[in-house]
Amino acid sequence: MHRVRAMKLVLMLSCCAVLMVGCRGGESSCPTPTVEVDPVTIPAGDNATAVTVTIHNPNLDNGRRIVSELYADTGAFDDPFALETTYTCAHDVTGEVEICSDVTYGPPVGPGPGSAVEAVAAAIEYVRAPTAYFYRPEDCRETECTTVVCPGEKNECPFIASFDAEPRVLMEGETATVRVSAEDPDDNPAPLVTTMVAGAGTLGDRYASETTYTCNPEVGGPIELCVDASDGDKTCDVTRCLTVQCPGAPPDNVCPVIADLTANPQVIPQYERQSLIEVNAFDPDAVNPDPLVTTLGASAGTFEDRNASTTLFTCGNPGPAEICVKASDGDLGCDKERCITVQCPSTIDENACPKLYVLNAIPSDLRNEGVSFTEIQVRAEDPAPPGPLPLVTTLYALRGFFDDIHAANTIYQCERPGLSEICVDATDGACVKTLCIDVWCPDLP
Repeated sequence: MHRVRAMKLVLMLSCCAVLMVGCRGGESSCPTPTVEVDPVTIPAGDNATAVTVTIHNPNLDNGRRIVSELYADTGAFDDPFALETTYTCAHDVTGEVEICSDVTYGPPVGPGPGSAVEAVAAAIEYVRAPTAYFYRPEDCRETECTTVVCPGEKNECPFIASFDAEPRVLMEGETATVRVSAEDPDDNPAPLVTTMVAGAGTLGDRYASETTYTCNPEVGGPIELCVDASDGDKTCDVTRCLTVQCPGAPPDNVCPVIADLTANPQVIPQYERQSLIEVNAFDPDAVNPDPLVTTLGASAGTFEDRNASTTLFTCGNPGPAEICVKASDGDLGCDKERCITVQCPSTIDENACPKLYVLNAIPSDLRNEGVSFTEIQVRAEDPAPPGPLPLVTTLYALRGFFDDIHAANTIYQCERPGLSEICVDATDGACVKTLCIDVWCPDLP
């Protein structure tokens, strides 16, 4: 942290040298942040505190948006780029932790010269050359820090011991008995609550440990039933799902089901950095419209095989890492996602994650262009190369293909008409950043 702050001091001094204006008398022409946490001392049995960043911008009319980023030596933020977010302590850290906010000017915005147009999924498309200013906003970088006190006694997550329905195949007019058994080892930070949901039909009491399920007479086939267990700490929420068979004709496409997503261990011991991730997902109607694909992603860290049902996850930073799986059968309206939190130990060195700035499709709407391909642009960088591996960008799409999935400029070829989601991952071996955009493909000959 001292080395990082020293580097930031050098940047601040160079900022003053370049700006020339506003550095006299201790005033800065750069935006300056103030960081506040509430509570400062996190109570025993809890893990998180609210973080608010307030920014003073002395140049409201310079045509630049402000970019802020929160960071800490350990622990994690729900959204490090938000002005209001939540900080969660690493599970093995007690006492004071310094959290800081960097604030700088981002790309130009607005309709005038030097502007940037924000496309879907935060991809940025530059449309004109930058406007000259009396100072260089990109040289601005101000940092403010505060401390939070992490408790010695952390929250222990609840777990679902069992979840079942009897019978699994229902006849017309029949009901099923649904039972869930869940426990919270410490009853912190709030009493345990289980909540059942059904893809169709009716549950007698969604919050009971035992209730009845009745089919919707207009919806047949496999019906998804899920239960969520929560103790008030959303990083501890756990979900399990199953299907029951209802009488009647099923819909044209039955959506995938993520029965379970687990990590072993979920709290990784000190001086270790890996956990075994298992995905239990299935598509009740098999290959309709396409075979099931599951894709893992993490807020920080990497997977040996992000599309495998069993794979190793390697931590990227100390503190909680959110791991999510997306299940898709080719119908975008049927995509399912499930997330869990893995606690990475504080003995992992902090890593500067890659920056993923731009994902463009030029053009992004091919329906009236008379062609079935488009140019893809990717812009990313690693602020601390190489760390721990050289930066790699990887393009992927559920349908269609690329000339080169790792290139900064390449061609995407449509495979089917309609909406196609294109994504890119940028990873340095520890962190993964993702951007996605939509491309409209034409009717193919």
